[in-house]
Amino acid sequence: MLDFRVRKARPSDRVPLMSFIKDVWGGHDYIPHVWDDWIKDRSGKMFVVEAEGIPIALNRIRFLRDGSAWFEGARVHPYYRRMGLASKLGDNAMKVARDSGAPVFRLTSGSRNKASHGQVAKMGFREIARFSVYEPGKTMRFSRRAGVRIAKEPDLDMVMRSIRGSREYRLGRGALWDGFAAMSLTPDVVEGMLTEESVYVSDGAVAIRRPGREGKEIWNQIGYISGEAARAMDLVDTIFAMEGKFDWRFVMVPQGSPLVGALRRHGYRRSFSNVLFERKAAKG
Repeated sequence: MLDFRVRKARPSDRVPLMSFIKDVWGGHDYIPHVWDDWIKDRSGKMFVVEAEGIPIALNRIRFLRDGSAWFEGARVHPYYRRMGLASKLGDNAMKVARDSGAPVFRLTSGSRNKASHGQVAKMGFREIARFSVYEPGKTMRFSRRAGVRIAKEPDLDMVMRSIRGSREYRLGRGALWDGFAAMSLTPDVVEGMLTEESVYVSDGAVAIRRPGREGKEIWNQIGYISGEAARAMDLVDTIFAMEGKFDWRFVMVPQGSPLVGALRRHGYRRSFSNVLFERKAAKG
């Protein structure tokens, strides 16, 4: 019987892990593009399961600005699936996160990945919201709109009132997406966004820009948006009109938001949807 052991990932794990990860999602898995960054990133911790000295499964934990723990990158070699390795990695991740003082754990999964949904439910996570990714057509052009400005630190109270009073805040359970990790829109997090000049406002509408990258791909992302449709679309147009070579522009919107209709009317299309899961850390 094989002896499975969880340990921290090492740079030398790349070759055996990529030997099967390269085939995930038809060869379009993002992990080969981020492995080098992940293995060097001190804000996160990667773990593998090894069998007879060979790594056969992987996951990662990140600690976000709101103090939460974000779980991502779970992969298991096809030969070793249904042997409890995902649960083994998940249990280890929760212990590490709990020992680090994280009050809540979160993760996301594609809306169609039913097998993953069942697995995270077994780990005690529950679905709290669904989001869709909308991107513009390839021929769309953008321009800066009148009335849009970058909010400053003295605007914190106004921005928080606008956010917390919005339907998008309620539907999205207060989530801000930074890449494909979600943190809570706490006053401290929003203040940090203001300091970075990432918050755009227009007559009560609010959008938070989160630039990012995956390997060599650079994107211009709107990780939160709310407000009256016309003003919100002014924010989208202005943010996407920013100078720079972006491989991908996209907006994260909670399902059920009226802004979904506004995006569609302006020519945006949904590329995929994600489910956001959450589990509170056990006390004691």
